[in-house]
Amino acid sequence: MHNCTVYYSIFTTKFIVQNTNYFPGDAKDGVPINGLVSHSQTPAADTDNTRQNTVPLFRFRHGLLWVTDLVSQTWCEQKMVLQFTQPVSYEEDPVMTAGTSIHLARELAVQDSVMLAITSKEDSFGVKVLNIVTAILSFLSGRSVAREIPIFGAPFDSGIFVSGIIDELRCDPDTFDIDLVELKTRSTKSLPSKAQREANRLQVSLYRKLWDDLVAGRTTKDVIKKHIAMKFEKEFGADLLAHISASGLGCRNLDELLDELSTKAASMVLVRRSAVEYCHQADASTIALTDVEYDERWLQTRLLHAAHYWLGEREAVGVAIEEAWKCGRCEFSDVCEWRRRRADECARANCLRS
Repeated sequence: MHNCTVYYSIFTTKFIVQNTNYFPGDAKDGVPINGLVSHSQTPAADTDNTRQNTVPLFRFRHGLLWVTDLVSQTWCEQKMVLQFTQPVSYEEDPVMTAGTSIHLARELAVQDSVMLAITSKEDSFGVKVLNIVTAILSFLSGRSVAREIPIFGAPFDSGIFVSGIIDELRCDPDTFDIDLVELKTRSTKSLPSKAQREANRLQVSLYRKLWDDLVAGRTTKDVIKKHIAMKFEKEFGADLLAHISASGLGCRNLDELLDELSTKAASMVLVRRSAVEYCHQADASTIALTDVEYDERWLQTRLLHAAHYWLGEREAVGVAIEEAWKCGRCEFSDVCEWRRRRADECARANCLRS
């Protein structure tokens, strides 16, 4: 039997899975997934083994991605790959610690934690689905804010299934207009670089696309079953069943809970506004609330390009020459073949010019 943490919020009942043996938890960063495979893995054992060893989607992420994986590609795809393949020890980062503390303080301001036992990967995914359902129910009952909302889907039919955690949804109780806000903390009272703002734009746009796809009925049960191998009619464990019942729902398995999600999501609207809130780490004050332009064609182009790497259709690439300044901050600069090749090319070009 495994445990996860359940958060009861003033605005919504919030369940956060800490144990990741069955399915990725609600951490912001992606985590390895044990015991889950995509249906697209399975035709034959030899094909399975080949994919596991060569296709990045299965080699590094067991068939399922996080939004943060795609955002890491925007910063430097080669660095992202090296994070998977090169051993590195990370020291505690005061900047990251301060940011985590601010996120946690906002969360704990509206919710308390309770332990819940889970018994299967179906339970674990069910918790994520229930989080979304209860957030929607809170909006329908007149609440105006929900935080740390799980979201998932297969955007643009790109061949990849993506999960993430939306920092905050704000709902106008009169019009039901939805605003999506991502919180980013800063050590200085200034806005980030253009490159970082571009990465933030991709992250927020992906969250918006995943929410809109759910509301519009594009993230169907069949789409989920295509990407995730589970027993959708398996009965949930006793603790999860009890909390589902306490939420006023009569679902006993994933099949029924996903139907409930589809029904409830259809009562919501697409995101009206998406924004990033930049917050100062020293005093938690807001530096700026910056609107994020949502361009679906731009997002689709970026996502399909990223998917080609994950599906093994192209090699990873490093930063462009105009963004070589990123290499000076990278812990993998000494072992990066991309950086070495580009340096050699520049040296040869300089020799030809001299």
